[in-house]
This record gives sequence, C-alpha cells and structure tokens, in this order.
Amino acid sequence: MTNENLPIEDVKEEFIFPSILNRMQALFFDFGIVLAIVILISMTLLDSFSAPLVGLKIALFFVILFIYEPFMSASGGTIGHRTMGMTIRQFEDPKRKLSITQAYFRAAVKLALGWISFLSVSFDPFKRAMHDKYSGSIILFTRY
Repeated sequence: MTNENLPIEDVKEEFIFPSILNRMQALFFDFGIVLAIVILISMTLLDSFSAPLVGLKIALFFVILFIYEPFMSASGGTIGHRTMGMTIRQFEDPKRKLSITQAYFRAAVKLALGWISFLSVSFDPFKRAMHDKYSGSIILFTRY
C-alpha cells in the first residue's frame, strides 16, 4: 500500500512534514555551502589567471551543485536538510533513502523548475514540492 492510498490522518500521525519555510532555510544553507566551495576554488585554483573568468565560475557553481545535491540527497539529505532536522526519503517507503538515480532526477527537475517547484508545498497534504512528486521522494523531519 502506498502512502497516497492511506488516509491523510494516518500518514500525518506517523510523519511530520516540514513547511515551505523550513525547506527554504535548508535551501539557502546549501546555497551558501556551494557558493563557499566555488569561492574557495576560485581563490586558490583560478586566481592565477589574468581574466576574471566569470563564465567559468558560474559553470563551476552548477557543476558543484549537481554533484553536491544528488550525492547528499541519496545519503539521506543535504547539509542544509540535516541542519534543519530533515531527511529525504522515498515516498513509497519512507524508511529507504533515495537511489542515486532518483536523487539525480530530483536535482534535475528542481533545477529545471526553479522556485516554481516549491509552489505546491503549501497545497500538498504531504508538503511535497513538484520535484519530490516527480522523483518519488518526500522530505520528513527526523525523529532522533
């Protein structure tokens, strides 16, 4: 039986879903981490070039983001999620972490839709963003 077939009251008693504010806080925390990595690499490796290489730095940001986000998501959540007390799980079986394929698909949809993806969080009974729905994931508060 899937979570979507369960009465919403039963699911809400078993799991606690983060609000859009919690998710945005985690997102900005992760953005800061990726930005710090890009700045560090830029200052150490790219500083020797005479041109500012803005395009390369922007590309580097997306490359690091597309490595950081999926691998951390597949491990149970990004540093931002963990800092906020959240975890990323499979929607069909919340005890299981995402596969790397699910995590990459989730990251691609999230990047493609941008902020639009988060519009559904307020209206969804499971507080899932569009990228969660398409990838079969769910964000939950951890209970430790």
